[in-house]
Amino acid sequence: MKIKWFWDQEYATNEIGIQLHPVNQSLAAELTKAIHQEQLLEVIQPANERRQNISLSQVLLIEAMDQLSKVYTTDDQVFYLKGRLKEFEYLQAAGIFRINNSVILNLAEVASFKNGQYARLEVQLKNGQTLTVSRHYAKQIKEASAAFSSR
Repeated sequence: MKIKWFWDQEYATNEIGIQLHPVNQSLAAELTKAIHQEQLLEVIQPANERRQNISLSQVLLIEAMDQLSKVYTTDDQVFYLKGRLKEFEYLQAAGIFRINNSVILNLAEVASFKNGQYARLEVQLKNGQTLTVSRHYAKQIKEASAAFSSR
C-alpha cells in the first residue's frame, strides 16, 4: 500500500483529509476506529504488581519517583508507571501536561487558575486539591488550558 501526502492550506490545523478508493471502505472504518480509540496507559498495581490498562481520562496527575512514577486517578486510586516524567511528554496530545519538575497534570481536571507568588500559577483541581505550577511551565499551561477548554 502506498501513502501519498497532499498539502492544502484550506484545511484547519487540526483537520486531516484522507482519500481512498471505494474498495477500501473497511480500511477507512479501521482507521477511524484507531484514531478515535481511547488511549490507554499501562500501569502497575502497587499491592500485587499486576499490570493493567487505565484510560488517560482517568489520570488525575503523575508524580515523579526514582525510576517509577506514581499515577493518581480521578477515583482516588494510586498506581505505578515505569519511566520518568520526561518520557511521558507524548501525553500532551491528550491534555496531560507537566506543571513542575515533579508533576504532570491532566488539564481536564482543572477547575480554576490563580496567580501565585514569584510568577507562579496556582491550579485548583475539581477535587479541591491545589497545586503550584512553576514559572517555567506557567505560560505553556495557560495556553494549553485555553486550547483544551475551547474544544
